[in-house]
Amino acid sequence: MSEQAPRSTAMHKVLIVDDIEENRALLDRVLKSAGYATVHAASGREALAIISTDVPDIVLLDWMMPELSGLETLREIRLIHPKTHLPVIMCTAMDEDASIVTALAEGANDYMVKPISLPILRARMKSHLEQQQAIETLDHARAQAERKLGEQARAMFSMMQPRADEPLR
Repeated sequence: MSEQAPRSTAMHKVLIVDDIEENRALLDRVLKSAGYATVHAASGREALAIISTDVPDIVLLDWMMPELSGLETLREIRLIHPKTHLPVIMCTAMDEDASIVTALAEGANDYMVKPISLPILRARMKSHLEQQQAIETLDHARAQAERKLGEQARAMFSMMQPRADEPLR
């Protein structure tokens, strides 16, 4: 639960994770033209290193990659970042129902089958980012309310404490 103020919606940072350079380049061009900032990773390990130092707003994650698969990368991401605070959209050629169910059960926020419809991808990203923004706004408001309630409780408690110069009754 974040106590920080919600992020600005001005320019969201997208981490594109795919072992195929052409896929990363295509998504990069499309997303930059739509106003997103992009960061690339060619492997799951590289993605985890990026996320550990500079958390993006959303991750587009390929499943079929050497060494560390997208699913294994997703599991590692979810150990630190909950679904509500870092949306991950699996973008993969795997279109079997079992793969989709597995990815969603492991913590993916969404699943898109390649070849990806770019208008649908942009719409889904926008939806997930809006949900994330709403959650961060609620978390911030909750933290402020809890802080204010704590201050009020301390003030009331201090008023109820007898002063040293008052006799006990």
